[in-house]
Amino acid sequence: MATLFDYIDWRGDLSFSQCEPCEVDSLILSQVCYLDLYRIVPASPTAKGLSFLAAAKRYVNAHKGEPNSLGAIIPPETVTITTKAARSARFGSLRLVAHVNVISEDEQKQFSATTFDLGNDSLFIAFRGTDDTIVGWKECFNMSFMSPIPAQTEAVEYVYHVAAAMPDKRLYLGGHSKGGNLAVYAAVKASPMIQDRIAAVYNLDGPGFTRDFIESEEYAKIKERIHTLVPQTSIVGMLLEHDESYEVVQSTQSGLLQHNGFSWEVMGNRFIHSDTVTKESKNIDAKLKQWLSEITPERRKEILDTLYEILDSTNIKTLTALSAEKLKLVKAWNTLDTESRTFIRRCVTLIAKNTKGNK
Repeated sequence: MATLFDYIDWRGDLSFSQCEPCEVDSLILSQVCYLDLYRIVPASPTAKGLSFLAAAKRYVNAHKGEPNSLGAIIPPETVTITTKAARSARFGSLRLVAHVNVISEDEQKQFSATTFDLGNDSLFIAFRGTDDTIVGWKECFNMSFMSPIPAQTEAVEYVYHVAAAMPDKRLYLGGHSKGGNLAVYAAVKASPMIQDRIAAVYNLDGPGFTRDFIESEEYAKIKERIHTLVPQTSIVGMLLEHDESYEVVQSTQSGLLQHNGFSWEVMGNRFIHSDTVTKESKNIDAKLKQWLSEITPERRKEILDTLYEILDSTNIKTLTALSAEKLKLVKAWNTLDTESRTFIRRCVTLIAKNTKGNK
């Protein structure tokens, strides 16, 4: 069984001019996008940019002695894969530009993206998934009743500005988790001129969309270029609706732990694919959708707003801080009404029962 790290060893001496971006490259760049590159990579898409190697060195130096700099959700392997890729010929000379990171509690928005100039007249625009912030998770849950969410609107504008700054470049879009959803949304809502430049869109275990969205003419125009990959026991990636055919990849983990892209098994320039998702994935997906159907969008909003307001009143801003403040978490839980607690408990219990550690 090969890993993302093995892939870099195998293909690390081939530039993107020699070998076009593939699904494994998309996951590596989408993981790098989780790093806090503020004040390291320029925000402007017209800037010269910074080499991948230089960006990796500056990130490591800026976060020395900070073992928890990634927070409670992002795998620590993210830094390791970044430093390993930076030392390879394939990734090391890439130039990083247009790094943005926007957190707005008022708008309930968490958005971050980084553009990689691949050196072959192509750009890879990577969108960050949900990070360690409470507001980021609130926005992610808002997808169950809101369309578009603020990050989706921001993603469309980001692609427009990057595409306008570099009008002769082909575009690849991608992201892991919510980042994959943002990549698809931005591609669908892009202008026809920008859409014509999009070579591929990678949605790596990201949630789907509303039925109206995937039945739109805009969606139909880009659908064939969307590559949706989910692990065998996908939970996040099966949420909401998908119209495009998705591909299933094998993972060394089980249940929700398969969402971690570092567990995806690699062979050559592809992940190892399976025929279908597991019964557990189908079971979780069916039950979550059934439970959501029993709660109106207005009630979903009310439950999530109440929970968010309770957490916000404690001044807890990240999941890392939340895990260290168990007493505040218990108080917040006890403040919820019975129906809200029952719904949340059912969801957590269902996922936990199907996440039993490694295979």
